[in-house]
Amino acid sequence: MKGTKLAAILILQAVLVMGILSHVNADFFPKCCNNCRSFSGVDVCDDAHPKCPKGCSACRVVTPSPHKTFRCADMKSTVDGTCGGPCKKH
Repeated sequence: MKGTKLAAILILQAVLVMGILSHVNADFFPKCCNNCRSFSGVDVCDDAHPKCPKGCSACRVVTPSPHKTFRCADMKSTVDGTCGGPCKKH
């Protein structure tokens, strides 16, 4: 009986966490990403940009000086844990 209750609690907790993660902010997410992290069903792109990307709702300063760079902290939910391909170098 205790094992059944514990299993039910763990399943409900997992459903709750996935429900929260399915509503992460995904206003901006690049088509390609060189520095991508995937964890707990969420993809985050850690690429630095010279200015905050248009459409990003959570921009963070990465390096304040000598040249300020930014990272968009927006995330997207994922099923397979892949962020897409890396960006092509021109």
